[in-house]
Amino acid sequence: MLCAVAIELEALTAGTLLAASGRDVHGLWFHHWQKADSRVADQLHAEPQSRPFSVSPLLGLGAPHEGRIQVTPGACGWFRVTTLTAALSERLQAAWLPQLPEKLTLGPVQWRLRGFVVDPALHPWAGVTEQAALVDTHLRNTDPPREWRLRLATPTTFHAASGHLPFPLPGAMFGSWLRRWQAFGTVNLPENLGELAQQKIVVSGYQLQTVPVRDGKRLTIGCVGQVTVAAPALKPGERAALDLLAAYAFWCGTGHRSTQGLGMTRVLH
Repeated sequence: MLCAVAIELEALTAGTLLAASGRDVHGLWFHHWQKADSRVADQLHAEPQSRPFSVSPLLGLGAPHEGRIQVTPGACGWFRVTTLTAALSERLQAAWLPQLPEKLTLGPVQWRLRGFVVDPALHPWAGVTEQAALVDTHLRNTDPPREWRLRLATPTTFHAASGHLPFPLPGAMFGSWLRRWQAFGTVNLPENLGELAQQKIVVSGYQLQTVPVRDGKRLTIGCVGQVTVAAPALKPGERAALDLLAAYAFWCGTGHRSTQGLGMTRVLH
């Protein structure tokens, strides 16, 4: 099972947040697992680089100024967590969510928990589905799409030989989704899909802007906005596999540091 939950908050105190607050949410995620189910916390800490979850920064608080957001009491925001395995999704719903405290702290601000949403009809970034349903819908589609329009909602960047690349090249995007699908998906996909995307998929349009992500002394440049990629020459079976990965991006995120708020992604229909 794949699970995406939007946790809604209201500020009780004033403060200045870093716009790149994904690391704070990441800290809350692990800290609360220690209380809700320490066994899961230990398992997550022991995972290799590819971890079965993603988180977002705090969102809905308005546009940042010079990388910071001024929060006043009563301001409402939300953050998102996703889980990529049936076991973690079950524990999320049975332990992590029900035991969230009424008051919690993110950055210098204290917040009141307003609730959490899993119904996509109530929040566009929420939802629950079985991986088998994704496979049935996308991989077994006999007439898969020839292009995908994607929204990159939080700064997105990719590892490159010289550091990081803040542009969603098709091979980098599909390759990042493929790595997480192969780690946590229910069926194995061809290992050459990332290479196929690099060679055969083209960027046909984009509206992107670069955004600096500051975390202490570390500076990462990412991009946000929309990008459209097209596969005019691929066979239906190849497009179906890539379509599955594009749908999976909603849950796993894109590129570097999706477990700390970067790369939140969805297909726009």
